[in-house]
Amino acid sequence: MKSGRSNRNENTKEQGEGQEQKQQSSIQWSQLIEQVIEKLTGKDMSTTINFQNLEIDMPKAQGPDGRDLGTAKWVVNGKVVWTTEMHKTEA
Repeated sequence: MKSGRSNRNENTKEQGEGQEQKQQSSIQWSQLIEQVIEKLTGKDMSTTINFQNLEIDMPKAQGPDGRDLGTAKWVVNGKVVWTTEMHKTEA
C-alpha cells in the first residue's frame, strides 16, 4: 500500500511529464514555422497548408487576481496560404 505522499509525488511527476511534452510540441511547431518562413523569404511563391481536425490545446491560465480562467481546445479545419513576392528596389 502506498502512502498519500507517494501518490502525490507520482501525480506531480506525471503532470510535469505531460507539461514537458506540450512544451516540446510547441517548440517543434515554432521550428517548423520558422523553417517554412525561411524557405519563402525573398522568393515569388505560394504555399498552402491544409488542416483537417488540427487540435490545439491551450493550457490552464490564471488571471492577475489568481482567478482560474480555464483551458481551451480548438479544432481547426481549413487552410493557410502564404504568398511572397520579390520586389526590386533601387539603391
